[in-house]
Amino acid sequence: MALAATGVGAAIGAAAVTSAIGVSAGTISAIAGGLSVAASLTAKKPTATGGGSQIEFSADPQAGVPYLVGRTGTAGNIILRQASDGWSVNTPNDLNDMVTILSGAGPIAGIESFTSDKVAISFDAAGNAIGEYKDKMFQRSQRGLCPEPAALTVQAGSSSAPTGWTAAHRLSGLAAVMWRLRYDAKQRFFQNGVPAPMWVARGVLVYDPRMDSTYPGGSGPCRWDDESTWVYDGADSAHPSGENPYLHALAWVIGRHQNGKRVMGLGSPIESIIVSDFVEGANVADANGWTIGGVVYSRPDTKWNVLKLMLQAGAGEPLKVGARIGCLVNTPRVSLATVTEADICGDSTLAAMQPVRNRLNTVTPRIRSEAHGWAIVPLAPIRVPEHVAEDGDERSREIEYGLVQDVDQGATLARYDIENTRELGPGTFPLFPRWINFKGGDCITIDRGDLEPLKVLILKRKIEPATGTVTFEVRSETDGKHAFALGQTTTPPPTASVSGYDPSVAAPAVGDWTAIGATLTANGVSIPAVVVTGQVVLGTADAAIFDLRPYIAGAGMEDGWIGGGVEAPTVTKREFTGVTPGTQYEVSVRYRVRGVIGNRRILGPVTAGDFTVPGDGGGDGGVAAMTATEFVATLRNGTRTVDVSWRTPRSPRFNVSRIVVNGTEDSTGYGGSLGGYIATTITLTGSMQYFDIVIRSYDDAGVAVDTDPITIEP
Repeated sequence: MALAATGVGAAIGAAAVTSAIGVSAGTISAIAGGLSVAASLTAKKPTATGGGSQIEFSADPQAGVPYLVGRTGTAGNIILRQASDGWSVNTPNDLNDMVTILSGAGPIAGIESFTSDKVAISFDAAGNAIGEYKDKMFQRSQRGLCPEPAALTVQAGSSSAPTGWTAAHRLSGLAAVMWRLRYDAKQRFFQNGVPAPMWVARGVLVYDPRMDSTYPGGSGPCRWDDESTWVYDGADSAHPSGENPYLHALAWVIGRHQNGKRVMGLGSPIESIIVSDFVEGANVADANGWTIGGVVYSRPDTKWNVLKLMLQAGAGEPLKVGARIGCLVNTPRVSLATVTEADICGDSTLAAMQPVRNRLNTVTPRIRSEAHGWAIVPLAPIRVPEHVAEDGDERSREIEYGLVQDVDQGATLARYDIENTRELGPGTFPLFPRWINFKGGDCITIDRGDLEPLKVLILKRKIEPATGTVTFEVRSETDGKHAFALGQTTTPPPTASVSGYDPSVAAPAVGDWTAIGATLTANGVSIPAVVVTGQVVLGTADAAIFDLRPYIAGAGMEDGWIGGGVEAPTVTKREFTGVTPGTQYEVSVRYRVRGVIGNRRILGPVTAGDFTVPGDGGGDGGVAAMTATEFVATLRNGTRTVDVSWRTPRSPRFNVSRIVVNGTEDSTGYGGSLGGYIATTITLTGSMQYFDIVIRSYDDAGVAVDTDPITIEP
C-alpha cells in the first residue's frame, strides 16, 4: 500500500525497512571522513533541463530541438510567427500565424488534446475550431514522420497558409503544429493578446527489446536498428513502452537517426550497450508503476545529463563498464558471491560510516504536475523522524525530478535518495583475476572474518592489464530500504555502519550432544567407556573439540580437563576409552570457528562401564592393567619435535607398545619390563593444526588398549 498522499502538497507518509548491516573487508581502513556518497551512487544528481520551460509559449532562435518523452503537456517552441493576409481580401494582417515544434526525432505517438488559456478546444477535419472559437482559431498538426508527405497548412478564410509558407516547409521528423488566430474587430476574443496554448501529447517512440524476437526472451517485430519498428504502446496495455524511463534511456543511448544521421542521443553501437541492464530496469519500472514524462532539449543539455534525467525517473543511474554503457536500478538484489580474505590481493578501504553532513533525513521532491498546468511544483517534504533523531537535527534538500509526473513516484524516489545517502562507502577492494566477470550493478558479500559480513553493490570495476587484478569500488546495500522506499513498511532502516566482528563462539546448545557411560565389547574383550553422540549444529564451525575429566563436585569450569581430541564438524560420535571402570566422568564439547575456540557445554556426570578380558581371572591381567601409565608428550619450543614418555602396562600379558599420531600407528614397537619407563622423541609431519598422540599397548592375543590422547598444537 502506497503511503504517499494523492495530492500535491499533501503530507506524504514515509516508509521503510531493513536491518543494520556491518562490514568486513580485507585489510580494511575504517575511514571516518573524506569519502562522500551524497547521492545514490558516487555521481552527482542530474541538473534540471537547461532548454527552458516546456510550458512557456515563446520563440527562442537559440533554443535546442525539444524531445518529448512519455505523456506530457507542452507549449512547444515557436519557429514561425507573423501576421498574414487574411480572412478576406479586404482585411490585411488580420491573421496571427504561428508554427511551433513540439518534438524532434518524430514521429510522436500523437496529440491527445489542446487548451487555450486552460480552455479545452477541439477542431473539425478542416482545422477550424468547434464552438465559440469557430472562425477565430484554426489548427493543424503533424506527428513528425520522416519524411512528411506535405507541409502543414490550415485554411483560414481565403488563406491556406502563412505568407511565404511553401510546400518545401514540410518539417520532416518534427512533430509540429500550425496555429492561426483571426483578429476580432469587436474584441470579444484575444483581448489580452495571444492566449497561452498547451498541447497534451504522447511522445516519441522507443525500442523495447521485450518486443524484439531477436533479443533473448523477446517476442515481436521491434528492432534496435530500425526506428520504423519502434513502439509507444507496449505488449502490456497497462504499461506503455513509450512511458517507461528505462526504454527511453535505452533509445537515447542508441541515438535517434533520420536520413542516416544522428539527430538526438548518444549514438552508441549496440555492442557498447549492456541492453540487459535496461531491460531489467524496464521490468522493475513496470512492476512499480514508474513512468516518465516531460521535454528535454538537444541543447544546452548535455547528452549524459539527459540520460541521467531519464534514469532518475526510474530510480536509476547510468553506469560506465569499461567501454560499455549500462545502468543500475534501485531494487532488491541477491548477493552473487562472497569475497573472503583469500580473494583480496592488496589494501582495501571502506568508509566506516557516512558523515552526518552528507546524510539526508528530509527531502522535498519537485515534480511536474498535470493538475498544476504541467508546472514543476514541490510536494510535501519527505521526512524520516528516526533519522532526524539520529542526526540531531533536520538535514534537508530539495531535489527536482524533472521527468516525473506522479506524486507517489516522486515520494518513492525521495525516500530512495534519503536512504542511499546513508549507505556507507565508497570502498575499494583489489581482488584476484577470478573476479573479472563481475560488473557494476552486481551485489556481492564482503566477508573478511574480523568484521561482520557486508552486502555491497559494485559501482565501478577497474582491471589492471599487467596483473589481471580486479578492483571494485563499492557501497553498502541495505536490503530493508526497498520496502521503506516503496511504502511497504513505516520502519526505516538504520544507517549503515562498520561494526566489529564478535569472535566469541557460543557453547553447543542443550540437547545437541548427550553422554552416557558404556561398556564396549570387541573380540570378546569388554572395556569401560564414555560415549558422546550428537551433531555440530553451528554452520560456521570448522571443528568440534572434546575433553574429559573425572567428576569432582564443585570443580571449576576449566579445571582438570584431559584432551579428548579435535574432530571435523561432521562428527556425530566420540568414544572415550581407557577410563576407570565404575568412575564418574564429565565430558566437554566446544566448537572452533576461524581459529577461535568457543565456550564449553559440559555433559554428565556419567559412570563408565566395566571391563573383562577372555581368561582374565582378575588380578593384574585386566584391561586396566594393559593401559600404559604416566603418559607425557611435550613439544619442544620452536620445533615440531615432541618428547614422549610412559610406563609400560603392568599386565603379565603385555607384549608391545606403539605410538599413534592422529590415528596412524607407527611401526616401531616398545617392550621392556612390566611397568618399565620408556622415553623417546617423534617429529610431527603434515599441515594439521592439531595432533592427537596416544600410546597403544598390545597383549599376547593382539588385543590393543589406548591411553587417552594428548593434543599437541605446533
